[in-house]
Amino acid sequence: AKWHGKMCGEIADFTSFSFHAVKNLTTAEGGALTWRNHDGVDNESLYKQFQLLSLHGQNKDALAKTRLGAWEYDIVAPYYKCNMTDVMAGIGLAQLKRYPEMLYRRREIIERYNEGLKGRDVQVLDHFGDDHSSSGHLYLVRLLGEDVEYRNAVIERMAERGIACNVHYKPLPMMTAYKNLGFDIADYPNAYNQYHNEITLPLHTSLTDEDVEYVISNFVDIISQ
Repeated sequence: AKWHGKMCGEIADFTSFSFHAVKNLTTAEGGALTWRNHDGVDNESLYKQFQLLSLHGQNKDALAKTRLGAWEYDIVAPYYKCNMTDVMAGIGLAQLKRYPEMLYRRREIIERYNEGLKGRDVQVLDHFGDDHSSSGHLYLVRLLGEDVEYRNAVIERMAERGIACNVHYKPLPMMTAYKNLGFDIADYPNAYNQYHNEITLPLHTSLTDEDVEYVISNFVDIISQ
């Protein structure tokens, strides 16, 4: 994604990337963390801290422990286990080579959806413009003037026709774990308004042009009834 000429990874001081299985670029599971260079910030120290956090607080990675005579290591704190394996990294490197063509295909699908939904009582996310360009991860549609019950019924009817839709996302205050902490969705009207009539249509590079037209025709038919 790009905004005002800058790629998403160079805007914030820290940027996290997810490589989960359903993301544009996947390593099956895992992610990456990047950060900007700042005067006075020790990049090597930051890297080592993240390394500790991701692998049980071990002060040596697997490669360092394979060196002759270098078996010993320390656990400096009871941290987490969320390091990416070499196998996962290899998958990601192979995906990187394909990424430009995958982005191009996602844009083609988005443009087909945009054309097919013109003139309908829906609002779609603006993916591309003079000052921005989306990675095309999700195709979000807002069903104008409708509520949760209607949105859910549309999802069920699409499923009956073999089309899997989704919602992105259900606000955290509506989840049990956060309710138990005292959060109330009534205190977050903007989050609820983003959620209550949103539906996400299928968007992935295995979709054929025929698949996309099938989704459009059935979606338009259902919301027109």
